[in-house]
Amino acid sequence: MPTESKIQLLHKFYKDSITDQELKELFFWLNSEKGSQEYEKLSNKKWLFSEFKTIEDIDSNILFSRIETKMKEKHILRRKHYLIRIRNAAAIFILGLLLPIIYYFANTPKETKQLVYLKESISNEKVKKLILPDSTAVWLMSGSTISYPSDFTGNKTRNVKISGEAFFDVTKDPSHPFIVNLGEIGVKVVGTSFNVMNFGDEEQIQVVLESGKVDLFKGKYKPDNQFVHLIPGQLVAYKKDNPEFLISNVDVTKYTSWTEGILLFHDDPLVDVLKKIGRWYNIDVEINDPAVSNFPFTATIKNENLDQIIDLLQYSTPFKYSVSRSNGAIKKLVIEKNNISKPN
Repeated sequence: MPTESKIQLLHKFYKDSITDQELKELFFWLNSEKGSQEYEKLSNKKWLFSEFKTIEDIDSNILFSRIETKMKEKHILRRKHYLIRIRNAAAIFILGLLLPIIYYFANTPKETKQLVYLKESISNEKVKKLILPDSTAVWLMSGSTISYPSDFTGNKTRNVKISGEAFFDVTKDPSHPFIVNLGEIGVKVVGTSFNVMNFGDEEQIQVVLESGKVDLFKGKYKPDNQFVHLIPGQLVAYKKDNPEFLISNVDVTKYTSWTEGILLFHDDPLVDVLKKIGRWYNIDVEINDPAVSNFPFTATIKNENLDQIIDLLQYSTPFKYSVSRSNGAIKKLVIEKNNISKPN
């Protein structure tokens, strides 16, 4: 725009005869760096502005402010609208940058946390105590194995698997049920203490509840399983050849005293007694005389050695036996064939 045109626009502005388009031209000219410099040079020629009312009207800042006000009055300049458009454009631009990133993370396979299972077995000790990652305490009997994850966090349930016999004192966590897998059946608990027996050579699986509450189920655990409930002082037996839950009331101490190094027997069949003694002392037991299997046996075994226990067994149930030793220690007990009448 020639200098003469600029002067004419300025004169029109002060005479209030400037058009909207001319007002916009004047505004953008003064708002530019080049236009601002040109106006400063013109303002030094004060005779060009003799029609202006006061000398302060020549000041570029005051002039620009008045032009801006005039444009707002005429609704020519809508700075707010310009800002909104700029912000919307910026938002669209940023979204365009973010969309590929969002798509990448949404479609990139998430790394699945791999559970590391630990296995603990006991054979050379009578009892072994473990503390699981959730602070649950477990006592394992000799001849038993437990499998459990190294970390329970991030899982809906706390799953363990038992082969053998174990006593649990479970840390309470209602939002993460504790599941004990016993093969054909399982036990669901929240926070309680109970004993489980699940040896492969036994005809049945047993669960005895000491305190709290447990729910038993068949197969794998699902929240909508059909559950059988136990209350403290009850035993459930699940016979493998007759898959039903049989519940009875028992003296819990008889089934949990082993955790303190004591075996309690009360009218137990000799075959069951010999199996438990075999596991307790880590020896093989072979019964070649079925007639003695169901003889009842009652005793409390604590610190006795194997020779003393065999003498005790013979005192209540006469039978012939032989032993195999290694370095003086009994490694195998064989109940020999004997002509003994089977008890009624």
